[in-house]
Amino acid sequence: MFVFIYLTFSTGFNHFVEQEEQKHVGAVKQQLIELYRQSNSWQPIEKSALLWRSIVEQDAEPEMPEDLSAKGRNESEQDRQPKEKQEPPSPAFLWINLPPGSLKTGQRISLYDVNKQVIVGRAHLNDNPQVESILLNNHVVGWIGFAPSRLVESSPAKAFLTAQFHNYFMITLGVILVAFIVAIVLSRHLMKPIRQIVTGTNALKKGNFTNRIPILTQDELGTLSMNVNELAQTLEENQQMRAKWVSDTSHELRTPLTVLRSHLLAVQDGVFVPDEKRIALLIKQVDNLNHIVDDLTQLAYSDAVILTYNLESLDILEAFKSSLDDFSMRFEQQGLLVHSQVLETSEQCIIKGDKDRLQQLFVNLLENSCKYTNHGGQLNIEIKKTASHIELALQDSAPSVSPEDQEKLFERFYRVEKSRNRALGGSGLGLALCKQIVDAHNGEIFLQDSPLGGLAVQIRFPVLEK
Repeated sequence: MFVFIYLTFSTGFNHFVEQEEQKHVGAVKQQLIELYRQSNSWQPIEKSALLWRSIVEQDAEPEMPEDLSAKGRNESEQDRQPKEKQEPPSPAFLWINLPPGSLKTGQRISLYDVNKQVIVGRAHLNDNPQVESILLNNHVVGWIGFAPSRLVESSPAKAFLTAQFHNYFMITLGVILVAFIVAIVLSRHLMKPIRQIVTGTNALKKGNFTNRIPILTQDELGTLSMNVNELAQTLEENQQMRAKWVSDTSHELRTPLTVLRSHLLAVQDGVFVPDEKRIALLIKQVDNLNHIVDDLTQLAYSDAVILTYNLESLDILEAFKSSLDDFSMRFEQQGLLVHSQVLETSEQCIIKGDKDRLQQLFVNLLENSCKYTNHGGQLNIEIKKTASHIELALQDSAPSVSPEDQEKLFERFYRVEKSRNRALGGSGLGLALCKQIVDAHNGEIFLQDSPLGGLAVQIRFPVLEK
């Protein structure tokens, strides 16, 4: 900025000074021509230094000899007045009002006769950087020499530029100092949230997921801090879920193992007789353990996208009927009344799905209805079909589930029954596995209160266009 502004200013100012000097030299030249016309020689200037000074210094009227002043006064005034009015103002630096003679241009003007002999000024004509001839009626009557201020070391113009250079330089130093101070303050302001972000990410790297970054700004750094806080919260929740997962898994596996070990030790000590009833009890515990392991394996495969799905076109209502028929005996044992007439009157509904996985889904849902519906209750099947979707609803009777519990039923190991009695509570993995299967078929599953007083499970699948 300093270099650009100073170069622009100095170039413009030198151009302005050059224009002013050329105007000055031109005005002096006109007066010399007028003087030579009246006297036909340069003797008036040779005899009077004051006359020369009055001509080159334009802050005073030129002092003409008495015999020439009256003769040419009217003519010179008439000639000079229009010329003064015709002088155009400088196109640049109009705001500068230089006092007359401030550039000392007259001190650098020299006059020579027609033979190039010095009258006033430098001894030799060639000593002047600029030389112009003085013409009268197309005849050379003399020479005028001039040294521009840009070529003179001690000119007022150069002194002015030097002073301006120092002023601009001091202003530049002041601006640099202010900019440096502002940069320090601004850098500290900007670095503070960055340091906090670095500290927060280091805490996350060390496993401290409870650490949060204070949001100090509303800009991109503030957004980044908020995102890091959200990441920390997600990691904290995942850590808690992982700990809960390990705890619940170990508890689920420990229950049948404890029963097995206690009965086997009792048999070994002779407390129990290894009869058919005792062996059936042990096999049941092994089956429970195997069921838990199967559920965990399928969920792990589903999370790792390893669980395979052989998708094909099938009638989802036919698959549901098959699963419902398999549970007919269970419903009779539980005394549950099933309203499934809508399946007999509904047309087939073709979707893209895996028959085995869908039957696994239906078995889990029907198993939950058998297990959690009070004896003597009922189960209502509803079907809603549109051009793009098929919706299947299972509505059972009391007991119901609170809205808070409904939101958590798809979490693994979560059960409304807190006793963890597998005869009633199950493993808590069934609905989590159901959601995985529905998601794999691009469907939706959600829970709500049943009009029968229990829980309603609604499943929606996209249907194939005919």
